[in-house]
Amino acid sequence: MAWVNRAGNWLNREVMQSFLADCPFFHMTLRWIYNLDDRSGRWLRCCGFGGLHMRTIFSILQDRGRKSMELSKLDRYKDKSEFVEDLRKKAFETEMTYHGCAQAVLKPFLDIFEEDNNLVMMATSPFAGGLALTGNNCGALTGGLIVLGLVFGRKDVNEGMDGILEGIRPMRKLVRYFEGEQGTVNCRDITQTDVADPVKSVEYFDHGGLEKCARIIADVAAFVGDILYEEKEARQ
Repeated sequence: MAWVNRAGNWLNREVMQSFLADCPFFHMTLRWIYNLDDRSGRWLRCCGFGGLHMRTIFSILQDRGRKSMELSKLDRYKDKSEFVEDLRKKAFETEMTYHGCAQAVLKPFLDIFEEDNNLVMMATSPFAGGLALTGNNCGALTGGLIVLGLVFGRKDVNEGMDGILEGIRPMRKLVRYFEGEQGTVNCRDITQTDVADPVKSVEYFDHGGLEKCARIIADVAAFVGDILYEEKEARQ
């Protein structure tokens, strides 16, 4: 299999970058190989998947993982209003069907941007009901901030505080909007109940509470979508 190694050596970073971008199956296969234990993966690594070009490939995969969501994917919509209304509908339906306010905001964006990011989805789960059902910061607001972070957020802690401040304006804009609409950022003040109490929670959601939360979630998704579309236009 020495010829495989020799063939791989001529691939420079630019060629591999282009190939990986156009071949998601190869991308997934490499990750599978990389995650094999040493005994199972040794023979595959020996068959041309070892050495310098293997390290180059995985450095590219890591770089791809650090990129923000591709706003160019919004070009599929004829205009901003179509995009925003699609988000509003998807977010409302997600909350009504699956619940979990922060995830209900996040999921439509991951779907539209074709981001298969289970780790981000899992990390968003605890924000339901105002930070783990404590009634604090509303999960819809938190979910919206997470979406904005995927576009404007600091990519590396080595960027320091400047890396945070560079993209903080859209996040502050969302928080101000939310406070203006709801008069608070806290779940308990919006719902006027304790969502961690099973009896009170059922009473709230059975008497219009679910629809109320779903509308708030839809509004947040729409507002975030508006920010992202404007950013896409500004980058063109």
